[in-house]
Amino acid sequence: MSFKNLLRYKTVLVLLAVIVMNTITMVLLLRLDSFVNVDLYSYGLIFSYQWADEYWHNNIMLWTFIGAATAIAVTAIVPHFVHSKAPNRFSKLTGFFLPVLGLAFQAISIFFLSQVNNIVWSSLYPYGLQYDIDWTTTYNPISMPALALMVIAALMLVFPAVRALGIIEIEIVHEDE
Repeated sequence: MSFKNLLRYKTVLVLLAVIVMNTITMVLLLRLDSFVNVDLYSYGLIFSYQWADEYWHNNIMLWTFIGAATAIAVTAIVPHFVHSKAPNRFSKLTGFFLPVLGLAFQAISIFFLSQVNNIVWSSLYPYGLQYDIDWTTTYNPISMPALALMVIAALMLVFPAVRALGIIEIEIVHEDE
């Protein structure tokens, strides 16, 4: 089975799109982390374990859940492909539960990104960070697309879950004249 044949299956394409979006999100998250850990110090931020521990915890959780959601999307390709070739109960159930689990992990990762954003936007000012339009015009164009991609990926994971249950089946009925 070649990669070209695999792309014929719409559900697999949706899962591949989720994987691509999460990969792009991870690149953006790397840039955000670098921005917080390097660039914000030039705007007056003073290192303290009080803010850093909270930031590190939320950032690790963000990476854990976005990574898990991506791994689950990769894994979910198999039951959807198998189910399209030879439907069976196991492929139907795993084709449903894997995207639902991926959706849950995706939603949790969105929560942790909002926590990281909250730390940057509200918790760092007591530690010397000075508001400056320059750092906000760097941070927001990275943070907001990452959040948008994560939300779109979460919404897209609904499709394979619903499709696995056979709820979305279009039936064409021909009427005799």
